[in-house]
Formats: sequence, C-alpha cells, structure tokens
Amino acid sequence: MSKNNKYYLNNPKKLSVPSLRDELHKKLAKTQFIEEVTNDQIEVKEGGNGAKLKKVSIEKLNYSDDKSKVDRIWKINLEKEIFGISAKNKTPECAILVLQKYEIENKISYKLNILLIELKSSISNKDLRPIGEKFQCAMSRIYMLLVLNNHLNSIQGYNESEIYIDFKGILFYQNFSDKSKFTEKNNEKLYWQIHDILRTPGKSHLLTCQTILRDQDKINIKCFCEQDEEIRISLESLLSK
Repeated sequence: MSKNNKYYLNNPKKLSVPSLRDELHKKLAKTQFIEEVTNDQIEVKEGGNGAKLKKVSIEKLNYSDDKSKVDRIWKINLEKEIFGISAKNKTPECAILVLQKYEIENKISYKLNILLIELKSSISNKDLRPIGEKFQCAMSRIYMLLVLNNHLNSIQGYNESEIYIDFKGILFYQNFSDKSKFTEKNNEKLYWQIHDILRTPGKSHLLTCQTILRDQDKINIKCFCEQDEEIRISLESLLSK
C-alpha cells in the first residue's frame, strides 16, 4: 500500500493513527506520566509507609565519553495512577529513558537505555520473586509505550537512524535479610536469580524472565546497597556495566 494512505479508527473525529499518537503523547505529558528531563538531576522517591530509604538523586546527567553523549532523557512515572495504563502494585518506582548518540567515523547511531528503578529499604526472602516480577512487568509496559513513538519522523531529527534498546534494572536497598525459609513453588527460577543478584551488589547480572514479547527475555540487573536515607549517584554509574 502507498505510504500516503490514511488509516482511520472508528470514532467521530476520524483521527488518523499519527494524530491519535500525537494526542496521546500530549495527554501523557499533561498527566506527568512521561516527562522529558531538562534539569540537572532526577529524583526518585520511595512513597511507601515507613520507608527508610527515602530518595535517590541521579546527577551529572550530561554524561559523555569519547564515542557518545547523552542526547535526551525522559522519566516515566510508572506508579502514576492512570486508568487502563497503571499497574501500581507490580511496578518499579519509575523508568529513566536515556538516549545516547554515537558518532563513529562520521556514522551516527543511537542507543536508548531504559533504566527501571526500584527502591527498597529492607529486603527479605519473600520480596525476591515480587521484585523480579516488577522488572518483567515493567519491560512489557515499556515495549507497548515505545511503539507509540515515531522516531522516523523527520521533525525528530534522527534522520531514520537506527535506535538500539538496552534494558537495565537498578535496585537500591539498605539491607537484605536472607533468613526466612523459601516455600513458594511457583516461579522458583525467578526467585533464585534475584537471590544470587543480591549476593554481589555493585555488579551487573543477567536476569531471564517472561515478557509479552518473549518467554526468555533478558535484562541486566545492578544492585546498590546503601545505608543512607538519601542516595546521590551519577548517571554514568547506572549506565556502566
């Protein structure tokens, strides 16, 4: 079919799919579900009652190296309650989308780093499987949100460049109590993967989980064990392997 053909949904306004996409972008921005980051730091807060780890501040957002630089950053407030979109009880605090621009030998490409941020004051064995489920649930939701974006649009300035996607799960916590017995039989693999990841904080580990796209999807998980109520960390530390 010709690229000039228009596709209409069955609604009174006869909106085209691109128009509907633009309208949804504006509505999501208005609800502050998705926000472009324009200041010099990102704050992620733990809103649970009795939380001892209250806030993480991500700083030095203008990160660059000899091959790339940060082009744009968005924050998706995954816990924001929006009817039909939210999954508050099974989601990390937020997702940070970092678009890196690479220029090597006059060739330009992009990588979209998707950082799923989870804050937990105290972790016990019963929390391990739910933590893994939060990451896999968020991956499926991000997949669906990404198809709303039209990066081939010339106005965006990407000149139809390829944009590669890289998921990372970031877990901040104060302590892990590995004492209670594990009795849950369902999804035992997910439990033990998170268990092993928590044993070596500061290092990246590959988590295999089920998403809407794949039964054996992959995401790198990196843990940071800190005792402070408020943590400050650079964007480079989150992006690094």
